Amino acid sequence: MQTHLDSLIRGTVEDLPSRISLGELLTAENFAKEKETIWRRAWLSIGHTLDVPEPGNYLVQDIPTFNLSLLVIRGKDEKVRVFHNICRHRGNKIVREGDGKKAVFTCNFHGWSFGADGKLLNITDAKEFDNCDPDQLGLIEVHSQIWNSFIFINLAEKPHCTLEQWLGPMFSQYDNYFEHQEKVASFKSVVNGNWHLGVNSFTEGYHTLYLHKSTARDYQGGKSNPDRHRPHIEIFDRHHRYSAPGNPDKVFVRGEKIAAKYGRLMIPAFDFNLEGLPPGVNSAKHEKWAFDVVEFFPNVVMLIGNCWHNEITFWPIDEGKMLITNQAYAYKTKNLGERISRSYFRARVRDVFREDLNTIEAQHNALSSGVMNEVILSRQEMALRHHYKVNRLMMEGNL
Repeated sequence: MQTHLDSLIRGTVEDLPSRISLGELLTAENFAKEKETIWRRAWLSIGHTLDVPEPGNYLVQDIPTFNLSLLVIRGKDEKVRVFHNICRHRGNKIVREGDGKKAVFTCNFHGWSFGADGKLLNITDAKEFDNCDPDQLGLIEVHSQIWNSFIFINLAEKPHCTLEQWLGPMFSQYDNYFEHQEKVASFKSVVNGNWHLGVNSFTEGYHTLYLHKSTARDYQGGKSNPDRHRPHIEIFDRHHRYSAPGNPDKVFVRGEKIAAKYGRLMIPAFDFNLEGLPPGVNSAKHEKWAFDVVEFFPNVVMLIGNCWHNEITFWPIDEGKMLITNQAYAYKTKNLGERISRSYFRARVRDVFREDLNTIEAQHNALSSGVMNEVILSRQEMALRHHYKVNRLMMEGNL
């Protein structure tokens, strides 16, 4: 019986580094450069159009990387727009937090009000202002584009590329997939570690046999692939994805049996039926496929399964601290049994997520000490090698 799986790798990998001087990237000086050359130029995912389903619905999204607050609003014309959440009078934060629905957005400082399209509607005691043109004082809009319900923003004065150009071939490969799922859990954590280490923790499967041995002990690999090699790795200009191998030999424990009996298979077991999936999901059509891991550089890692997906978003606060959010989505349930089954999935996502976070702070502390600057990466960590190539090219202005 085959006990070694060679990964199918698509894309240019010859120039991907296998040794990274990671300690050099964890400094305040390097992070200051990354903010301007990478984070301000990149297209960044901040939410979903599903979060603002009707005209007047809004969502506040704070961006700690730039100390910004954004206001996402669906207008009367059904268009979703993104604005800086700041009053044009004295700079007060108009909506403090959360989401909801309003016809008019009024600043609680002096009563200036704005419409859902960002236009200034009212200036309190307007006659007392000199040279004040309401048409020039609407909310400051942020460059934004929509992709399969995802809201992407670009903080550059003028984006150097469109969102379609930024996503490349993957732009058209996920149509009609995300819209059929609903949010079932949301987790948030501030972690004392560099954002690179956060992204890295979720973009390789080399660790799963050890770090997740208690929460998801036999969910990948099986007898024919005991080292859990990735069946398929695909490298694009800026982003990458790979497939994780499901385990056809999995032994179900009691709780897993109940979840499998009443609902669809998700973590820690998987539905191997591949019918109806868009071309970007399990793109190599591996028979015993568990899920895909996709990195949309720089700030999103998605785990994409048959009827579920996770969105893990990383927002660096400084060179040694970041905000990480993990939102779990799954198929819409039809009965109580499916709801119970889906609850088991939600608990597993939470537990596995916490284990991944556990190593980040330990890594950051060790690498910041200067004792060991260089890290060594294998073929099964090809995604990390690609991540650092893209990081270098963007900092050089060559991507």
